[in-house]
Amino acid sequence: MENTKIPTEGIADTFFNKLKEQSFTIILLVGIMYYQNLTFNKQLEEYKAMIQDKETLVLKLTDDERQRLIERTQYLLEQRDKYVEELINQKK
Repeated sequence: MENTKIPTEGIADTFFNKLKEQSFTIILLVGIMYYQNLTFNKQLEEYKAMIQDKETLVLKLTDDERQRLIERTQYLLEQRDKYVEELINQKK
């Protein structure tokens, strides 16, 4: 019965003692979390830039195709008008 000790420390003292024992692990985990956050933010910025580049490319291709179709339509209208004129001239 002599080996039984009555705890004289409070809950706060026990907590801070355990915190001191685990401080290296806590600092290491915080460092890992900080590194992961930096890496995540860097990748996020790269993905945003890549998406912006792809959107720009899609818009450029769309505009080019639209311009090509406008030119083609204009050419076909000119051909139609020429053909109609030839038909009118033949009837005269």
